[in-house]
Amino acid sequence: MKTARRTGPGFTSPFLPTPSQTANIHRITRSGTLPPNPSSLQATASLAKTELGRYDTEIAKLQTELDRLVSERETLFSYAASCRSVLSARQRLPNEVLVSIFEFCFPHDRYKLGQQMSPEAEVCRISQYHLIQLGQVSFRWHQIAMGTPQLWSSITIDTSIWPRCGPSPQIFLQQVESSLMRSRNHALDLQADIVWRRDYGESVFQLLTKSAHRWKNVRIRSFLGPSVRSARTLGRLEKLETLELELGWKALESLETPRLKHFKFRGTFDALPASFPWNQLETCAYDCDDGWNPATLSVLRTANDSAVFTFRLNLYQEPNEQIMVSSNIRHISFEVNSTYHTDPVRELFDALTLPRLQVFEYRSPGVGVVVGSPTWSSDGFMALAHRSAFATHLIRVSIHARIADEELLGCLAALPCLEELSVFDTFGSEYLSYSSTVVTNQFLQGLLCVPGEAPLVPKLRMLAVTTVMDFTDSVYFYVVVSRIGKIREVDRSGVFDACIRRYPEQRKLTNKARKKLKSLADSGALLFNMVEVK
Repeated sequence: MKTARRTGPGFTSPFLPTPSQTANIHRITRSGTLPPNPSSLQATASLAKTELGRYDTEIAKLQTELDRLVSERETLFSYAASCRSVLSARQRLPNEVLVSIFEFCFPHDRYKLGQQMSPEAEVCRISQYHLIQLGQVSFRWHQIAMGTPQLWSSITIDTSIWPRCGPSPQIFLQQVESSLMRSRNHALDLQADIVWRRDYGESVFQLLTKSAHRWKNVRIRSFLGPSVRSARTLGRLEKLETLELELGWKALESLETPRLKHFKFRGTFDALPASFPWNQLETCAYDCDDGWNPATLSVLRTANDSAVFTFRLNLYQEPNEQIMVSSNIRHISFEVNSTYHTDPVRELFDALTLPRLQVFEYRSPGVGVVVGSPTWSSDGFMALAHRSAFATHLIRVSIHARIADEELLGCLAALPCLEELSVFDTFGSEYLSYSSTVVTNQFLQGLLCVPGEAPLVPKLRMLAVTTVMDFTDSVYFYVVVSRIGKIREVDRSGVFDACIRRYPEQRKLTNKARKKLKSLADSGALLFNMVEVK
């Protein structure tokens, strides 16, 4: 009787063939002959079923043991990982620090209003999916992400995308309401582009205005149909600091905002709130969609002296009415679209009296290389300068207009206190039917300080030109040297600031001129910068 062979722990059948037995049976099988001991082979074949059953029993036992070992290993591995996690620096971070980290995870660029958003991206933006992802890391992170109001206080809505998204508008409304609820009483940073539709436009606007008492930094764009006319009175908005409105209707009747400092508006004059705190603003950008409506300027009457006001105006025709506005504002900018006619520009200048103005900027609203310049009225500006006594207080001027070099020099003659001057040539191209070159030898020579003669703008300490380089390098260098000398008559360590912004494909300064200017810069007498306009 055979006994089981063991080569270690476990079961081994006594009928398990040896290698020689296996080779012998293969040889008989290939030869096709009868085996010499058929009875022995018959007995092995009969007993194999029992022996295979014993193997199956042993395998089942071992599988159970293997499963136990695998399970225990996984338990130990998970426990060790938890121990390491408990001891890690991340685990020791206070909740406040984690909240700050979560705030850095906010995808500002992707959630910014006006971005081209796919329907999928809009779903993520409305649901604040980045917070949902953070909440899946651990139970603690979930509690922090879902339970910290400030993390839910930045909300961006663009209803123009909603019809293209899978979920219905009502689902989006619920998600916006959920964000508002989770933000609790925290101040809100809100961006909303509301396309008016009967099924959800009114609902979105109502939902947002219900939380108006929590607005802090708000941007709303809404162009509504003629059936919607009622403006809302929101009461006192204690937290509002920055407001940007682009409106095709009068959405807000009045605003009481004791902390409002920055305001941007695009729309018609009639769409402005009837009551508005113009006197407390620090910055205001007003993009007028009326055409040339002089009433736009009336907001300056109560403006804060230290505020910076920027008006974007379309001066394509003379106004239907003329008003006179006097303001003590110190910084004003005009971004002007105009035709070749100077009358509307003259009307603009005639409407203003600015007795304390220090900074005057006049340019096109466009940016980049191919930008047309608006028309200019020298007579209007000179009258404004005389009426407002610019000779005593205007210190910075920037002009990008269709103006001749002689005209500009004539205007500068009325500004003896001017310290900073920025002048732009208009760059002609296939997109523009005209060019205007003001930075010429004649213009630069007009700025030259000649010993024994009273110079134009004697206090000038900064000259920035954006130019087609239609001047001689030596003339430019002499102007710079003369201005350094003029400054150092008063202050031996004084520095003149010069900048050349060169339009593309225009000539550069010669090496000789650059070396001379660099020498002045190395001596500490000059701050010089030359760049190419992009």
